[in-house]
Amino acid sequence: MTVVVGEDVPHARRRLSGRLRAAVLGPHGGGTTRRRATDAFRLGFAVILVAVSVPVMRANSAIELSIVRALHPPPTAISWLVTLLFWLGSAGVVVLLAIVGLLIPRLTAVRHIAAAGVLSWLVCLLLGALLGSAAGRPPDSALAGLNTGYPVTWVAVAVAVAATALPYLSRPMHRLVWLLVPLAVLAGVCGGSALPVNALSSMAVGWGVAAAVHLAVGSPLGLPSAAEVAEWISDLNVAVTGIMRAPGQVWGVEQFTGRGADSERIELSVYGRDASDARMLAKLWRFCVYRDSGPTLILDRLQQVEHEAYLTLMAARARVLVPEVLAAGRFGPSKDAALVTRVPDGLALSQAGDGLADGTLDEILLALLQLRAAGIAHGALGGDTIILAEQGVCVRGFRSASAAAPASRLDADLAAALAAMAVQAGVERTAAAAGRVLDVDTVRGALVHLQRPALDPTTIAALAQRKGLLPQLRSAVASGAGIEVPELAEFKRISWTNLLFGLGSLIGIWAIIGVLSDAGSAFEAIKGASWGWVALAFVFAQLPPLGSAWAMTGAVVGELPYGRCVALEVSNAFSSLVGGNVAVFAVRVRFFQRQGSDVTAAVSSGAIVSTTEWVVKGLLFLIALPFAAGDFHAQTTSGNNQTAIWIILAVIIAAGIAATVIALVPRVRRLASTRLRPYLVSIWGQVKVIAAEPHKIVYVVAGSTLAQLAVILALGASLHAVGQHASIATLITVNTLAAIIGGAVPVPGGAGVVEAGLIAGLTAVGIPQDEAIAAVLIQRVFTSYLPPVWGWLTLAWMRRREYI
Repeated sequence: MTVVVGEDVPHARRRLSGRLRAAVLGPHGGGTTRRRATDAFRLGFAVILVAVSVPVMRANSAIELSIVRALHPPPTAISWLVTLLFWLGSAGVVVLLAIVGLLIPRLTAVRHIAAAGVLSWLVCLLLGALLGSAAGRPPDSALAGLNTGYPVTWVAVAVAVAATALPYLSRPMHRLVWLLVPLAVLAGVCGGSALPVNALSSMAVGWGVAAAVHLAVGSPLGLPSAAEVAEWISDLNVAVTGIMRAPGQVWGVEQFTGRGADSERIELSVYGRDASDARMLAKLWRFCVYRDSGPTLILDRLQQVEHEAYLTLMAARARVLVPEVLAAGRFGPSKDAALVTRVPDGLALSQAGDGLADGTLDEILLALLQLRAAGIAHGALGGDTIILAEQGVCVRGFRSASAAAPASRLDADLAAALAAMAVQAGVERTAAAAGRVLDVDTVRGALVHLQRPALDPTTIAALAQRKGLLPQLRSAVASGAGIEVPELAEFKRISWTNLLFGLGSLIGIWAIIGVLSDAGSAFEAIKGASWGWVALAFVFAQLPPLGSAWAMTGAVVGELPYGRCVALEVSNAFSSLVGGNVAVFAVRVRFFQRQGSDVTAAVSSGAIVSTTEWVVKGLLFLIALPFAAGDFHAQTTSGNNQTAIWIILAVIIAAGIAATVIALVPRVRRLASTRLRPYLVSIWGQVKVIAAEPHKIVYVVAGSTLAQLAVILALGASLHAVGQHASIATLITVNTLAAIIGGAVPVPGGAGVVEAGLIAGLTAVGIPQDEAIAAVLIQRVFTSYLPPVWGWLTLAWMRRREYI
């Protein structure tokens, strides 16, 4: 038996105390906290869940009622177990976490837990006041004797307390808490204390409150401090002294540096509790945004360490200088995973400056060619992962690497290296090195991927001060290889424009549902419509392309074939439905280019047509408003009016926020001025040119006016078809307001949003709701939903003729 005596006793006790503490609490990490992007994601997701749950609760769905009947009441034999789980997962968890929180220095956890509990209680009070005690759920005999209240305060408070405390807890305690809380919620549903959807929504309330608290005050990193690593690293049978936290860090992995027995440089990568979350969210982000989502997803921390060690050893086998792997495995009471490597002394490429020799640049590219030959893609090459040591160029940090990598990842590695080299050595010397080392095909592949998404954060930060470096580098490298600059690969799966259109489409779907939900009697009105007026509405609906084509002939210097312009505007019915006003503008610019205009003139002409359309709408509105103002009167808000009001408010608020940001933030104001001024100057120059021919101005204004009046007349004919009528001034006012709403919300074709605005406007001037819905549906089908059919055929024909 071993007896611990003397000075070893305090050390042994300290280690025992640390292991006992680690059984309950996560790594102390020096007390450092961090605001995580995942908390913002969780808060947003919780808000969405709560918003979606309200109409579900009001629906009293048959599925929910079936679940209630299946779970309530529980069998008598296990009612005691249901009650026990209920109290353990609610009050028991709160008491347990309060006791555990006392172990945290300065009672930090207790304060945060108490704040989350109080905030969730206040949010429940607020939701109850806004939505009512049952959130608008209609009475149902099947729910007699059950608690239909919302929110379920005890659920929200228990989840908020538990979720707030989780970052302070060890992994086993994580699992215990997340097991008890859902069981308590299930027991509450079984015992009739909560309905299923009410309970789930209340869990989302608590979850969101905890995320908000973490965003406000931060949460522990879940990673050991340098002192904790120094104390426990001997578990991996390596001796490291002078352990310090490295300056550069990535989420989920803590980097440390130290010295070995012979004073050699040692690096430690510690994969903490958040490593799995970081890897999963990074994979999810890349999958959603980029076409290549990166290496295979690995959730286990030990497997992540083994993956990095394996790829490092494979790179060494390919005769590339890499850090020597000393140890890989779990250590310490929290069982964090760590990779320990011996790294050659030397400067990182990002610290090299202008002292780089041409031979060193060649060595960097040769090392990458060796990795390429072995099929290894690094995945995160940059100024910090390339070390310039006496032994040669060393590549480190293989945590994002992949074996048997596709050619696109290998090309992206070369592109990242070229950009990092150019930041330090300049464009000319980097291009010269590429010409000496790389063949033409390799250069072409690298240039295709030489863009920001392929670069590491260090290089991207350096490029912020050198905006034109990447285009210059592409041109110089292509010139050195004797090839044309190739088109860039499409890295991103979605863009901000697509994201906005997706959000707008959701708004449009919501608006369409609001329109159709009250359209039962409107369909009867459509069946009884006067088909002569319906036919006239169809005729009017086909006239706008004729007016817009006339406007296009006046927006350019010289003559344009009117027939081709008509075909273009017919095809734009399809372009508008697919991509909105942005797509229409792009197609017009392309058409002008095909007809002989240069890029500047084509963009200016397209802008003139688009701008004139909105100016004409505004002028017609201002002229008609005094004549139509007396027709509008207050109405009780129906579902459709509420939809339109919410959309109008959202548009006004968004416009106000944008205007305020541009006016008050100098950087944004300068950016807007820098981006817009050249286009405005170009457009004004084009206007002055065509103003030399007065008939051109007439064409633009008259064509745009006729196009707008045709749409308005189609709405008037649709009203006559269902036995209603309104003055032309009223129709102009209603149509213009709806068009403004549809143009401001990024919905392709204004689908749903324009309908809601038109119906709200017509009902406000006294048109019965059923007839208003019927008339709007007739007009919109003829102006927006049928024309894309022949618009698509016309677009295909124009592409075959190379008119666009």
